[in-house]
Amino acid sequence: MTRVCMIAAVHSPFDSRIFYKEALSLQKAGYDVSVIGHTKYKINTTEKGINVIGLEKGAGLKSNLILWMELAREALNIDAEIYHCHEPESFLVSLYLRLFHGRKIVYDVHEYYVDIIPLASLPMRIFLSFMVYLVEPLFCRFAEAVITADDGIAKRYSRFNKYVEVISNFPALNLFEEVDPESGIEMYPGRFVMIYVGGLTEERGILELIKATHKAAQLHPHVKLLIIGEFRTKCFEDVCVDYVRSNMLEDNVEFLGFKPHVDIPKYINAANAGTALFHPTRRFAKTAHPIKLFEYMICSKPVLVSNLPAMKKLIEESQCGLLVDPLNIDDISKAIVYMIEHPLEMKSMGYSGKRSVQEKYNWSRMEDRLIKLYQELSR
Repeated sequence: MTRVCMIAAVHSPFDSRIFYKEALSLQKAGYDVSVIGHTKYKINTTEKGINVIGLEKGAGLKSNLILWMELAREALNIDAEIYHCHEPESFLVSLYLRLFHGRKIVYDVHEYYVDIIPLASLPMRIFLSFMVYLVEPLFCRFAEAVITADDGIAKRYSRFNKYVEVISNFPALNLFEEVDPESGIEMYPGRFVMIYVGGLTEERGILELIKATHKAAQLHPHVKLLIIGEFRTKCFEDVCVDYVRSNMLEDNVEFLGFKPHVDIPKYINAANAGTALFHPTRRFAKTAHPIKLFEYMICSKPVLVSNLPAMKKLIEESQCGLLVDPLNIDDISKAIVYMIEHPLEMKSMGYSGKRSVQEKYNWSRMEDRLIKLYQELSR
């Protein structure tokens, strides 16, 4: 049995893409899978038949160096034939395993890192610039394959490696099919609930969504916004929380923090609509498949999303939601009010979105690509 070890220096070992999609798919296909990731406390456990190791990480360069050494040590102890690394940080560890121990590596690129550089802190900007402009072009050729989350990212990495496979981050239907569709629906009786799931940053339109909810609440006080995820910076968290408090919106806007991926379907079921108001940055213009969008759709929720080219094409083809200018508070607020006042139309959009995911935008199609890639690497 071929041993596979997934390595993530930034992501949790229970990240939805890493554990619930790729790792479980490989295990189902007969591979012996381990996952090493970043956790608040050290763990070494078995979950769903997969060996999971969580390593602590502090702040600063010294902590990163210690984490990289621990990742390399744990990875070697697992003694896998294939190491599957996520993000640039773990790519360094995998390169060590490739160059000094002759192991096969797969580099899994989640984001278009070129566009993240200006948004990062100064130390991270330096590190990402080093990785993106020097390490990746020089050393991607040592990877047996590069996996990217969408076609836009693939165009960059096809210059560095001959084997680039697009494996989009579509939802795993089994996770949502195992959850009672009635779960969560009584959590907020009498309210029109909108939900956002994901990272909380300025360019993801969180503040605009809060302000639009505030405006819509003046006409429909029963509107409620659930925000699930962690703020990337304390500064932006203070801006959002202060706005809610100063405008006495505690009953209309609720910050739920991080929730385990297995709990997300319950909260989406509690909502009437899902949101993804990404700003028109170069980064999001290239990201065609935000996972949260498909998770809303598989739960039969109409969506309220940015009118960016990729998402606009998807929404118009699936007829599953409303498009807005993510920087225009009035535009977003009017769309919220429209959703509240047209429940039958919204229900029809929700059903249409679910049908699209069931037929086209689901993990089973991506799973086939992943397994095929690993079969070729295992020969």
